Amino acid sequence: MARHPQPRELAALKGADKHDPQRYRNDSPKAKTPLGNAPDHMAGAAKAAWFELETFALPGVLTGADRFVMEVTASLLAEFRQNPSDFAAGKYTHLIGCLARLGLTPADRQKLGADKKPEDNPFENF
Repeated sequence: MARHPQPRELAALKGADKHDPQRYRNDSPKAKTPLGNAPDHMAGAAKAAWFELETFALPGVLTGADRFVMEVTASLLAEFRQNPSDFAAGKYTHLIGCLARLGLTPADRQKLGADKKPEDNPFENF
């Protein structure tokens, strides 16, 4: 199965756009609407998971176009928290995949460059 294409912003953060610029020459569409509040039809636990996921997401990553994935992720997370022993193995995989697509796993944050610490520059004081 082929890999999912990465957005231009992610390629720029990883430096892939410099390595293979012709692959990223076309602008990809970016939603301008904000993520917004959880949908009204979501249950209380799923709605709480929505706000928690939104809180811990990297700033500027989630937009209105991510609402559907966010809804699925929040519902799966709420279901997992209600009864982890009955949570099916396939749902674990799906939950981790959704979290990864939203940039909420350590590996995906590293791809975005969020975990990098600025290096100490000994010449900064001069």
